[in-house]
Amino acid sequence: MNLTVSGIVLKVSQSGDSDRFCTILTDTHGVISAFARGAKNMKNKNSTATAQFVYGSYELFRRGDRYIIDESQYEELYTGLREDILRLSVAQYLCQLTMELVPGEQPAAEYLSLMRAALWYLSENNRLPLLVKAAAEMRMLSMAGYMPDLVMCRECGAYEHDLMYFIPSTGQICCGHCGVKSGEYPVKLGRGAMTAMRHSVYADLKKLFAFSLQEESLQQFSQAAEAFTLSKIEKNLTTLAFLHTMM
Repeated sequence: MNLTVSGIVLKVSQSGDSDRFCTILTDTHGVISAFARGAKNMKNKNSTATAQFVYGSYELFRRGDRYIIDESQYEELYTGLREDILRLSVAQYLCQLTMELVPGEQPAAEYLSLMRAALWYLSENNRLPLLVKAAAEMRMLSMAGYMPDLVMCRECGAYEHDLMYFIPSTGQICCGHCGVKSGEYPVKLGRGAMTAMRHSVYADLKKLFAFSLQEESLQQFSQAAEAFTLSKIEKNLTTLAFLHTMM
């Protein structure tokens, strides 16, 4: 079976002395693994387009249970990622999170759009890395079927309050007046962080990263998004552990 896909290379590993084994987020087939012969050689026709973080088009043919990259063409290299270790670390983490959440052999154009936007903002340094990370986490989890209920306090129905509690395990919020139950381990959110949480889940994808936050609100937003992520994937991610050493 031959097919042409658009995609982002999420991970690259060496196969033999000169070949590459790529994990690619594609528009039509979700996350797939594909083999690129000789791609480690800089003179190879597929060398540039099979590097990590590259967005491009890939002509594939299937042999048994794996894909082979026949031709490829890069469209975006996101070179700015390698200028800052924190931005690079966030990009690595989002790639690993994508591999955890996005299924294979299913359409994934929306996930691809999300990752393209996240990598662009990180590469161009137009948004703080923690803001991109948190917004991408919340949107990706929502797309994967874990959308939280951020509309109103689960107890009294209040939409706004100076203090809101976000409960990562349930994805619900409670206002400061109602409080939370014992053992729920909430994250405190001020008005700015609460607005960011709602925006990251409900806003149009094209406007997902179109906001900024003060430092305190950003820290609350980042803490809530990461806690929610870890409560759903229930495993340790090596890239997240490394990212924590950079923060």
